Amino acid sequence: MNSELPSMEHDTTFKFLLKDKKELLLLVKDILKYKWAEEIEEESIEFDDSEFVTQHFSQLRADIVAKAKLKNREMYFYILIENQSTVRRDMAQKILKYMVSLWWNELSKGVENLPPVIPIVVYNGIKEKWNISTDLMEAFETFKDDVFRYRVVDVFEIDVKKILEEEKDLLTPIVFYLEQVREDRDELIRRLLEVEKNLEKLSKENIDRFLRWVYYIIRPRLLEEQREEYERVVERVKQGGAEKMGDFVSNVARLLDEAKTKEFNLGLQQGLQQGLQQGLQQGFQQGFEQSRIETAERMILKGYKDEEIAEITGLSLERIKELRAKHRN
Repeated sequence: MNSELPSMEHDTTFKFLLKDKKELLLLVKDILKYKWAEEIEEESIEFDDSEFVTQHFSQLRADIVAKAKLKNREMYFYILIENQSTVRRDMAQKILKYMVSLWWNELSKGVENLPPVIPIVVYNGIKEKWNISTDLMEAFETFKDDVFRYRVVDVFEIDVKKILEEEKDLLTPIVFYLEQVREDRDELIRRLLEVEKNLEKLSKENIDRFLRWVYYIIRPRLLEEQREEYERVVERVKQGGAEKMGDFVSNVARLLDEAKTKEFNLGLQQGLQQGLQQGLQQGFQQGFEQSRIETAERMILKGYKDEEIAEITGLSLERIKELRAKHRN
């Protein structure tokens, strides 16, 4: 099965995951541990879906833009989140475009003080670690330590076990924990069974969002003939809510295991068939070659010239000379 996931799959996963007030707070408070995040007023958080349009840039749309304010403060600030499944060397320039465009929109509204913009990159790439600078102004050597810097949330580097132990109604740690092993089907099954208790604590809204994640990440790993049963399992969860999550987990784990076994057996069968075909073809070629040699030897004994033998048998003149020399000896 192709290990590469379409970029749309990742975009969908993280846009719906972090476009939630509680999940966003978990990211900035518990995972990134920004000191100021403790003062965020949850009720003040707003998500902005508008495109940034400026006279310098055409239409730009960041993955997530959240507007919020701190307690006892009137000034708003922005949290800008960009999801990446591959390392982009131009990420600093891309984030700066978003920030400048966002500020341009604010200026067009007549604001006197530009709001702070906190850029975050959520990275879930498999092939390599995020190994480029997070300093947005690195090109300006004199000032590079005093200007903007963004943070990277590498899904594969985060230890979310402690958060999972609290078994709260939070989806992010569950998804991050499963995302870390999405290419290892055995480990994915094991972790899916492990987070069953966490899934049973989810609200209906978070269950619906989890099912969307499963649709894009786990469902493609099932065989076509398993999809109908999978849909029935999902429907039971939609009808029964958290009480049916145990049934969902056990059935999806079973389907994943069955898919792996069937794919292994199919691969083994195809390998055997291919080996048999290659063996038959090789045997046919060897038999055909031996037949040409025997024909050439009979023609040599009957006095045919080398050129005549070559034309009839298709053997090279060098090979025919070797056969003639053997008969002389």
